[in-house]
Amino acid sequence: MLSGNLELFALADVLRFVARSGATGAVNIYRQTEGGRILLAEGEVVGATVESFEPSDADGVVEAGLRLMEGGGGDFALDVEPVEGPVRLSVEDFLKTLARRRTEWRKIVAAIGSLDDPLVLSPVVPDGAAEITLSALEWQVAVSADGQRSLREIAHEAGTSDFAVAQAVLAMSNAGLLALSGEATAQEPDASDEEASDEAEDEHESEEFDFQAEADEEADEADDEEPHEPTAKEEDMDPAVLLRELGEQQQAPPRARRLTAASRHDQAIRLRSR
Repeated sequence: MLSGNLELFALADVLRFVARSGATGAVNIYRQTEGGRILLAEGEVVGATVESFEPSDADGVVEAGLRLMEGGGGDFALDVEPVEGPVRLSVEDFLKTLARRRTEWRKIVAAIGSLDDPLVLSPVVPDGAAEITLSALEWQVAVSADGQRSLREIAHEAGTSDFAVAQAVLAMSNAGLLALSGEATAQEPDASDEEASDEAEDEHESEEFDFQAEADEEADEADDEEPHEPTAKEEDMDPAVLLRELGEQQQAPPRARRLTAASRHDQAIRLRSR
């Protein structure tokens, strides 16, 4: 049976290993906070559950998978057994879906604030609203927003994911039906923003990795400088005094080499391999 510690093996790498083997079973995650399991059939992800939430649809599987991926350390073990679930994705597609959901969550949390704050329905109808149409989930949020129950609690009572309820809450907030603690509204990720972020990160890494090269270049320039021409005063100086002064001069200490991101990463790999 495949098992280990998630502080030594990333959960994503564990899933990739199971996918390459084509195994069918459940990767169980054991944690003090919230454990769960990710189900794979013939190396493909078919489901995911957490202790407090057992999803029955694809959206819930993504939500449970994201909570397991971001849960931190713990232990894992693969149980080979027949499994089934509401989705069927390759491990790589599953991980990409989790990454997109993570980005969407950041936008939503920026708008609605904490998921643990009580929700309160606005007692005033929005200006200019002749009628208000709510979905089934939005209606459930409306009747549950009593100023005591939080988004997480409402999602648990509704038997759905936090993400589905968060989307409903955000839509109601934008319609003026709920007052939230967030200051922004969620928007779709802008491709230009992502590209700008990637470029900034690349520039930062480039500056960090080129630090030693810059130091070497400065040293080469110093070596290439023309030799110092003695002044008239130096030519008239007693040779013994000149030699004594030259001997008293101290060479500047060499510049300390900066520990770059690459060297830190290599050291971490070497430490793990010991």
